[in-house]
Amino acid sequence: PQSCAADWRSAWQCFLTLVRRTCCSCFMPELDAREIYELRQLCTSAGLTQQALGNLLDASLSVPVLVRSEAAAMASAKKAGLGMEERQRLRDALRRHKEEVLSAVEPRIVEIDDDDAEALHIVAAQQQLAALRSVKRAEQAEQAKGEEVIRNGAICERYKWTQELGELTVAVELPPGTAKRDVICKVNIGTLVCGVRGEPPILFGQLHGRVRADEAMWQLQDSHRLVVTVPKLQLDRQEWWPCLLVGDPEINTDRCQEGEATNLLYPTGERQMRVQKIEVPESSDPNKKYDPKQAEKAWKEFFDKFPDMQAWEITLKPTVKDDGTVSNVEDQLVDTLGKVLGKQE
Repeated sequence: PQSCAADWRSAWQCFLTLVRRTCCSCFMPELDAREIYELRQLCTSAGLTQQALGNLLDASLSVPVLVRSEAAAMASAKKAGLGMEERQRLRDALRRHKEEVLSAVEPRIVEIDDDDAEALHIVAAQQQLAALRSVKRAEQAEQAKGEEVIRNGAICERYKWTQELGELTVAVELPPGTAKRDVICKVNIGTLVCGVRGEPPILFGQLHGRVRADEAMWQLQDSHRLVVTVPKLQLDRQEWWPCLLVGDPEINTDRCQEGEATNLLYPTGERQMRVQKIEVPESSDPNKKYDPKQAEKAWKEFFDKFPDMQAWEITLKPTVKDDGTVSNVEDQLVDTLGKVLGKQE
């Protein structure tokens, strides 16, 4: 057995050398052989898949790190790509590990001997899979260069969409030179239709959930991009939508984060800004209007939630463009912020 194990390790080292030569950014797990074997045992007891185990290995999450704090373990597992059900299974396994292994009179420590051919084979196989995953990630990263990434949503065949917990935004490409009077945008409580007058609908289907159709807004950009914004109809609780239209590809809602929706008002490569609406609580007294204390409290809560953001005091007034149309608040806001940021740069 010792001779077989030595030959196996020698062959494995040759494989790693080859991988290093073919992939300059090859991933090598930081966990040692004992930690890999222990994590594999934990995942097996939890009933997790090889993909879940691979995600934990790629994130270098050892069992001692995971048992340190359940909350931190769940957050790290979510960041590593484990779904809700997988995280629940992992949590249960970690609790059993604490009770059966760490709380015993003589805590059981996982060790791997040089003559344990089976354990060495398992560890080597996991290391090989990790190296292959690294090569695949490098290839995918190379292929994805220059491609647009949509957060909290997806790029579908006929449209792009993104979301916050309470709102949806959809971008549909129309034929170049489309006039506003020719745009068709019909939003009902459970359906959405977008297109050009006289042509078959570009986007038509049943929404994943219900929306507040009477609060929907749309705008035509550069005579070819239709952007629709509509609030979700929240009855019991707020939730992330896995898809915009029923039957379309679904996203992993576990990776959605509040405040991270992609700004679809601008194409890739242009400045993107995220505007957060801050509402000052209304006074119970109708005669009492602006309350500086309440406003200050609202701002404080905002910056506690988004510490990386900045704020400017801006006065907006209706202005008439050269073509006779009145610029909306959003256009003024973007233009003003662009000038402010340009001065800072």
